[in-house]
Amino acid sequence: MRDVMVLGTGMVPSGRYAPGSARRLATDASVAALSDAGCAFADLDAFVCGSAHPLTPRGVYLAKELGVTGLAVLHAEHASASGLAAMHLAWLGVGSGAYEAVLVLGVDCPESEQSALEIIEGEGNLPAPALFAMWANRRMHDRGTTPRHLAAVAAKNWNYARGNPYAARRAAEPITVEKVLASRMIAPPLTSMMCTPWGEGAAAAVVCSAEFAARHGADRAVRMLHSHIESETYSPGHVFQGAIVGPPAMSRRAAAALYQATGRGPSDIDVVQVHDAFAIEELYYYELLGFAADGEAEGLVEKGAFGPGSRERFGLPEFSTHGGLIAGGHPGGPTGLAQVHETVRQLRGGRSVGLCHLLGAGSVAITQLYERPS
Repeated sequence: MRDVMVLGTGMVPSGRYAPGSARRLATDASVAALSDAGCAFADLDAFVCGSAHPLTPRGVYLAKELGVTGLAVLHAEHASASGLAAMHLAWLGVGSGAYEAVLVLGVDCPESEQSALEIIEGEGNLPAPALFAMWANRRMHDRGTTPRHLAAVAAKNWNYARGNPYAARRAAEPITVEKVLASRMIAPPLTSMMCTPWGEGAAAAVVCSAEFAARHGADRAVRMLHSHIESETYSPGHVFQGAIVGPPAMSRRAAAALYQATGRGPSDIDVVQVHDAFAIEELYYYELLGFAADGEAEGLVEKGAFGPGSRERFGLPEFSTHGGLIAGGHPGGPTGLAQVHETVRQLRGGRSVGLCHLLGAGSVAITQLYERPS
């Protein structure tokens, strides 16, 4: 594999858009990414679109809308992980030498009023909040986790989102643990402020070779070190059919494979974006991704780890710095590209290594590592 770079990123705010807005959102995000990269549609030789919603216009239609015709058009669909899956395809294409510059787009805005939650339930699954509430209650039984621990994770992410102009939830004032606990109960112990608002949006990135980056402004480029996709495997008590949560070991394996492939480890990472659609998830991922031993996450949260200043105070990365899925929003296909957008922003700002992580309907885990070139 040759070096793969992310030359530019762009996105629109996550939130609620009228049905049928996908083409406009895709155009705005793509133009923003190309402008950030300092290149044009004519410089591209491939286009990859990631979307989760089955009613969203597919990649080939959006390629025609953008005018990127006559080149390779690929489509990635992995539920919540669709955006990172699209980045994975671009990484493979550029790293193998097949392509020089790829526009990666994540977009989801349905053509009807049907919500993501209604689609999940329509497929015969339990509502996602109920499943993650079960996961939370299991940990409360096993580890003594309290609602305050979950509220602390959520409050941190809400406060990060206050500085993110693209976030779906931007509070006017700092969010406290008490405010999170007092919000409407969704599925005990998860309150509304501990849960993602879902939504719509679009985000994009230009992925290219180091040679292409050198011709178009390598000072803006961030290196995409590695991408790994791990699927679920059988374990006692795990049910494959209709799984939304997925086995925790899947994320642990995905992180371990990433560290082995890159020679980097948890101590090298400054910033992490994870699949925190529900606060209980991020609490687990502190441990599953290797930043805390099993059972230690709650104690670290109580001390203020994983928030602002965590690297300096605890030697641990900051998590969900754009607000995560809880406050930044979870539009589906764009979610992974929003993580990449935030990671690039952090690395351009002086951070050295960033990790992105998402699950796709509990069946796949995708991990990616990005690095600021020396």
